[in-house]
Amino acid sequence: MSAAAPAPGEPSPAARALGFLREARAPSRQERRRKSAYVVYLVALFAVFWAGPLLAAAARAGGRGDWHGETARLVTAALPSIVPALFALTLLLMARNAAWRGPVRVDLPTVHWLLPLPIARGPLLLPRLRAAALRSALAGSAVGAVLGYVVHVAGAGGPVPLTAAGAWAGLVTALTGVGAGVLVERWGYRGRTFGAGCAAVACGVGFLPLWSGPWGWAAQPLVAAAGHGGPWPVGAGLAAVCAAGATAVAWRVAPLIPAAALRARATLASQVTASLFALDLRQTRSTVRGPRRGRARPWARLPMPRRRWLLVPWRDATGLLREPGRLVWGALWAGAAVWLCGQAAQGGRRQVALGVLALAAGYLAAAQFVEPARLESDDFRRAAGLPYSFRALALWHAVLPGALLGVLTGGAALVLWTPGHAALLGAVPALVGGALVSAYRGAVPVEVLLGGETPLGNSGPVQAVLWYGRGAVCAVASSAPLLLLTVRQHTLPPTPLALLLLAGAVMLGWGGAVAGRLHGEPRRRVLATARARLLTLLG
Repeated sequence: MSAAAPAPGEPSPAARALGFLREARAPSRQERRRKSAYVVYLVALFAVFWAGPLLAAAARAGGRGDWHGETARLVTAALPSIVPALFALTLLLMARNAAWRGPVRVDLPTVHWLLPLPIARGPLLLPRLRAAALRSALAGSAVGAVLGYVVHVAGAGGPVPLTAAGAWAGLVTALTGVGAGVLVERWGYRGRTFGAGCAAVACGVGFLPLWSGPWGWAAQPLVAAAGHGGPWPVGAGLAAVCAAGATAVAWRVAPLIPAAALRARATLASQVTASLFALDLRQTRSTVRGPRRGRARPWARLPMPRRRWLLVPWRDATGLLREPGRLVWGALWAGAAVWLCGQAAQGGRRQVALGVLALAAGYLAAAQFVEPARLESDDFRRAAGLPYSFRALALWHAVLPGALLGVLTGGAALVLWTPGHAALLGAVPALVGGALVSAYRGAVPVEVLLGGETPLGNSGPVQAVLWYGRGAVCAVASSAPLLLLTVRQHTLPPTPLALLLLAGAVMLGWGGAVAGRLHGEPRRRVLATARARLLTLLG
């Protein structure tokens, strides 16, 4: 027999159940409100004691004309391209965030107890969407207002119009991003298509950036207030319609989000929180990227190698072809390294900073190319069938990144033929070795986190930062003096080049040693393997 329908004016069973739950969870709701109030207090404290003085100092510097240089003029002239690209990147990041977290979030008790019950989803999920939209709107408006104010300090226009236009741009971009995040929660993440579209728009390929989509429409009032003109009311109206439409669609779609999607995001959020408290950034990264991994297929297939020594580079190349975004980012960082090295060769007060930044960009390019080694360090079973020790395998993983980075920087050295670019090419082994050290670092040891007591406090946080960044720091520090010496003397003697290559050999050897220690490879086994291979080579 079916249950009797409620009498007129009597609440439905679902409403009674939600009312009971609201009363039962009142203490926990009050606790969440106290935590939220504490977070608001911290943000206000930061704004009063840090952000406010910094903005005031920036205003005084702008009033004196300290920021009105050639760089500021170039940035101001490029605002019609920079601002839409920035907003497109913001939308992309919000969509990527929704792949594992999303604007509509529920806690684990709600997932395990409430979602399986036959109750209406709207009263359960829509308040969470409302709160997420409010938080995003406030944060977006604040960040946009700061962006507009900084543009004013650079000498682009008046403070009030730019600040108001920046706040408007941040508001509509945030609301549009919330709508995109709800759609990702409902139908899944298609990061390649969305990311490729945003990248094409950001580069202005085939489109006018200011009219290419919501990111350009939102930017038009800010760009117009900076002195570029244009029919910005039309763009502002289109941005408002897009934000309102995205919010309305999100409001209708939120109750239709599958329970499996909510359950997966609640679980992932708890795992990410736990890994962050444990300072296990590798686990955090793996957890966040997990939902975005599909059945990746290489966009180009390489033939099987006929030589055994080509096996590991072939595997690495196939793995990178499955994630072409890493190849693109690696090429972009390598291009940035070449450009910064060329700027450092022109001399000036910023020569040291530009040289260090060039090496840092080269390291970031190498870090993109060693992703197969990083995946293998997370799961050493991937290398179980290979006839190499872990130390030797780490060095084999350096072949393809070294070749890619060498071709990119070597091409610049051949075209430009400057000693600085030749030194940058000589620093490739050290940069790849530093990237291997970071790829095989594993989880932070407990003794590093504990640290020791000093007159300045516990050394654990500083030790953890140094432990995580030791590969990058050592790679840049070992190459920077020789690169700067070459740039200043406008020549590359054999001695600095030999020292660069020696530093590269040391860094590569360190990467192999870190790989061996990560997987517990005994020293005796390493020596026995090396001895057996030497005897094989000698016949």
